[in-house]
Amino acid sequence: MKKVKMKIIEDMFRNQVRKDSKVKNAYLLVHSQKLDFHMNIAEGSTGDIPANPQQPNYMASVGKLFTSTIISILYEKRELSFDDSISNYLDEELLNDLHIYKGKDYTNNIKIKHLLKQTSGLYDNFWPLLDKLLEEKEFNMSPREAIIWGKNNLKPYCPPGKKTKYTDTNYHLLGLIIENITGKPFHEVLKDYIFVPLGMENSSMLHYSDPIKEYSYPIAHFSIDGTIGNDLKNYAGLDYAGGGVVATNEDLLKFM
Repeated sequence: MKKVKMKIIEDMFRNQVRKDSKVKNAYLLVHSQKLDFHMNIAEGSTGDIPANPQQPNYMASVGKLFTSTIISILYEKRELSFDDSISNYLDEELLNDLHIYKGKDYTNNIKIKHLLKQTSGLYDNFWPLLDKLLEEKEFNMSPREAIIWGKNNLKPYCPPGKKTKYTDTNYHLLGLIIENITGKPFHEVLKDYIFVPLGMENSSMLHYSDPIKEYSYPIAHFSIDGTIGNDLKNYAGLDYAGGGVVATNEDLLKFM
């Protein structure tokens, strides 16, 4: 019976990918320890290379789970509190006029929990900066510069804690807070706090780091408006702690 169910799932997955010309590659891992069920499959290709279940792929905003986990680890180590103001961990250049809403400065009211819960009231700098990158491939900004650009060109939408709005800006700030507390670049913290302890040898941070064990397959291509995202080296500064993790599905399962 289990084999029959696995075959049904696999056929549905492969048929769905094959009939959608916009999907170039796809990866599916289904696991249940309780049901003794494990299936790891792939469909499509990266260039001329057929998709492989052991192929690393870009996790996009799933990477935010890694960032929030590191923040939680730092909380357990008593190196921060969720109720702390972000002003405890960020410098004046970043904080100055970061959150001005209807003439009032709410910057010091932003707490770490607001960033985690997407309730800071801050703007999303990712999409306008991505548009710039797609127009000009040499366009380059560090995560820090991206936040400064955002406060100079975009507007907050409400005071902290009042509304929920999904933004990468919140997680860029969390990444910089992590760097401030640990004294290490975010990609090194990611490796030290998560990849190494969990044995995630086939995981890395896109355009920032290499995996512990060399990949056996190329990172699966992902496209942004027809442009292969893997080739956009300057994408790293826009993505950062908001979604830069690359991993095989088996490694992701170790984390989950």
